Order: sequence, then structure tokens, then C-alpha cells
Amino acid sequence: MFFNSKYEDLKEIVKNKKFPLVICDLNAFKQNLEKVGNYLRIMNKKMRVCTKSLRVPELIKYVEEQNFVNGIFAYNSAEVLFYAENFEIKDILLGYPTYSNVDVEELCKAASIPGKNITVMVDDVIHINLLNKLAEKNEVKFKILIEVDVSDNFLGRTVGVLRSPLRNADEVIKVAKKVEEAKNLEFRGIMGYEAQNASLGDDKILIRWVKKRSRKNVNIWRQNIVDALKNAGFQLEVVDGGGSGCFQETAAEETVTEIGIGSLLFKPHIFDSIRSLNEFIPSLFFAIQIVRKPRKNVATAFSGGYVSSGSVRALPKPVIPKNLTTSKDEEFGEVQTPLIFNSKKISINLGDPIFCRFGKAGEPLEHFNEVHIYSNGEIIDKYKTYRGFGKKFY
Repeated sequence: MFFNSKYEDLKEIVKNKKFPLVICDLNAFKQNLEKVGNYLRIMNKKMRVCTKSLRVPELIKYVEEQNFVNGIFAYNSAEVLFYAENFEIKDILLGYPTYSNVDVEELCKAASIPGKNITVMVDDVIHINLLNKLAEKNEVKFKILIEVDVSDNFLGRTVGVLRSPLRNADEVIKVAKKVEEAKNLEFRGIMGYEAQNASLGDDKILIRWVKKRSRKNVNIWRQNIVDALKNAGFQLEVVDGGGSGCFQETAAEETVTEIGIGSLLFKPHIFDSIRSLNEFIPSLFFAIQIVRKPRKNVATAFSGGYVSSGSVRALPKPVIPKNLTTSKDEEFGEVQTPLIFNSKKISINLGDPIFCRFGKAGEPLEHFNEVHIYSNGEIIDKYKTYRGFGKKFY
């Protein structure tokens, strides 16, 4: 595996490459995917691949082809159209609501392609009205998933993310009835994304307690809403939940049919503090090159500032060679990243590559045109990212 390879061997395979560059360990990626699949098969649940967390179409297509995967969870209408037009993917879910005529027209174009099943997320009657109006105009049909708020509350603070306004069963049923009344829309089910369980580490006692409490509450909320919808006469084909960081717990819920997973296949370092994911292997790395040595114990690499979004900046982490730290004054920078080391124990020279892990998956790949594919000690291929295809889906 790349993560456990000798530094000298890794230096050799990238010595003639242009830096910075991204490397995906394909064997580790496939092992992570198979571990997910083995678990979901036992639980009789499905996975839906979250494209925003991968952003490499060839990898996404490989995942989607597995027999335990329902389809893709896209995040942008143009992305939906891209996959509908270019890939043999039948089940495409736009996982975030839109209130843009331009976006919905793109969705209509995707839905007009024979054999494509386009599902759109809503949480407001206004979303439904726009989707139905343009679907009628373009003579297409959409399936609809309703997003439910399953964030928790602890000491007066929201634990989770601020997404859907729909909190209780009556609110969800009201929206579901509007979907039912719409001529060109079909109710498909619900989604409840528990960010507080999917992305928070559990290395601290308080966080473990908060997540345990949240898990219990989420299970109850989701079950109550599913039961209420069924009692109101609605058939639910899809109950989507979870996230990479809590897929085992979510899969244990009786009502859940599928779990959205993406980041775990790359395993960025924000997942290192989630104990249930310890068996998964980092599979995505980037390399920056040393171009300066301003001090005996400092080597400065070009670029490196691939910081991810979030309440706490998800900074990258240098991992090969070991025992390198960033300067607290500069951290990972736009055009340079100073790295501090013990010069008596480590030798770092001009031209040397430094291999790092991203803080989060997917998002930093907007900086790169391609991902080098590593397998069995060598680079065997290059896969284009969205940027490499000339696409920017936001």
C-alpha cells in the first residue's frame, strides 16, 4: 500500500512528474469500497455514491457499477446533466434543492434522455411548484425525495447542519401531498442527513456521549416520520441517511434503505478520529516539492494550500516522510509551505517530494486536472477530475 511504502520508492515513482500532483492508491480505494460493500450486504442495505466527495468520474463510475450501489448522489444540476449525457448511469439523485430556472432546465434535459431516472431533493412547496411547472413544459417527469431535518440540539446549540426546515411528520406529510398533487412529479421517499454523526470524531468522551445521544434521537425521528408517511398512504422506495462517518450505525436502522457514502473511499484525515473507521485505509494523497531550505531544519515546498471548507479549516497533513510539521505562522500556503523537521534525524533536500493527506475528500480536487493512479508500486494511469474535463459544478 502507498501509505506504508518506503519514502525512497515513492520518490522514484514521482521524480519526473510535474508538481504538485495527486495520487490515488487504487488498491486501497477498492479495499475500502469492498469493506463497505461487505457490511452493507450483511445488513441488506444499499449505498449511494456521493459525487462531491470524489469528483473523479472514472472512479465514480467504477463505484456505481458495484451490485450494492443504487446510483449517484450529485450536488449540482449541471453535474446531473454531465452524467446523464456521458455515462451509463440510470439512477441520478440531485441531493440539494434548487430554485433556479436554469438549473431545472438542465434537470429537464437530463430527464429527457431515455433510461434516466432523475430524482430531485425538496424541502419546500416552492421547490415543488417550480419543478412541476418546468417538467410539464418540457414533458418530463421527476421523482422527488423530501429532506428531513435530523440535526440534534445540545445545550441550546444545533448539533449537525442547518439544512431542511422540515422537522416533524405533519410538515413532511404536507409537502408529500403537494408532490402527489403535482402532475409531473412522483414521491419517492425521504432523506435525513445526520452530519453530527457522519463527520464528528469520537476521540473525546463528551463527543462520544453527544453522538450516542444523537444516534438515539435520529433513529426515533426517522422512524416516526416513515411510520407517519406509511399511515398516510405513501409508499417509500428510498429512505436515505447517514454519511461516511456513521454508515455502520445508520445501516442498522430498520427503515433506512440506502446510505450516502463517498469520502470514506479516500479516507481523508478528518476521519482518523472516528474509531469505527480504523480498518479503512487512506487512499488519496498529494505531493508537493521542496524548492527552498531557508533554515537547517526548515524545507519549503511550492504550493500546498488545499484547505477545505467547514467551521474548522480542514488543513492538509504531511505524512511521508514522517515527523514533519508546518510552520504555525504560515501553515499550508497558496504558493509555499515551510516544513519543520529534526535535521539530525531526517534529510530533506531540494527537489524532494513531500506526500500529504487532504483534510477532506473531493473538494481539494478542484485544484487539479488529473489524479495519478497508483497500484502495486507504480503509477499505472491518470484519471481526469471534473476540472480536467473542463467542468466546474458550482
